[in-house]
Amino acid sequence: MPFMGVTMRFKSLSGCTIAVLGLLLLGVTSSAAQNRETDRVRVFVQVSEERPEDAVVDANLPPGQWQLEPMSFGTEGNTYFFDLKQAQYLGQQLSKQLQRTNSRKELIELVETREEAAVYLEIVATKVEGNIQGAGVFGGDGTNAAPSTNTTKMVGDALIVRLTMRGQVFTTDFTGQKLDALRTPEVQVAREVERFLEVNAEGIRTLNPPRH
Repeated sequence: MPFMGVTMRFKSLSGCTIAVLGLLLLGVTSSAAQNRETDRVRVFVQVSEERPEDAVVDANLPPGQWQLEPMSFGTEGNTYFFDLKQAQYLGQQLSKQLQRTNSRKELIELVETREEAAVYLEIVATKVEGNIQGAGVFGGDGTNAAPSTNTTKMVGDALIVRLTMRGQVFTTDFTGQKLDALRTPEVQVAREVERFLEVNAEGIRTLNPPRH
């Protein structure tokens, strides 16, 4: 049966579209197309023991997410690091979050191996280090008399998850940090991953049809 090359476009959460070349099989029946619409996206959460610990992570973050508040006032931005033990814990927590609601269960199927998955989520960073610049000196009339030159180094919990797809060159990173007891890194990342998959589920299923 002949094949036709088509270009699929995946929408990033920053509003951009990224072209990915795929193959679409001709002559697919309407019933098969309907089945793809109801199939969940198969996702594998990965923690690599081969990733070096305490090495600086080169994050591929969307515009506006390259540094985390409140560590965004430093002139050099933030630095991200990987810790295996923390990554294993966050991987488990992220998996739970991705199945926490009925809507996520209907959208996402977590699988046990890479071979089964259409989408891979790899934990690539677990902590962030950055500098906070102190406040300036203000005069009695409220004007800024002198900018601050004092900076304080901070290390905090963070999570960067790298999304890739089977057989594709597309990649994007999602980031989260601990804001309080409820807004933890995995909660924020799971929300962003869900949004991405909702927008791109049809394209992902087309490039990686379900295996029945």
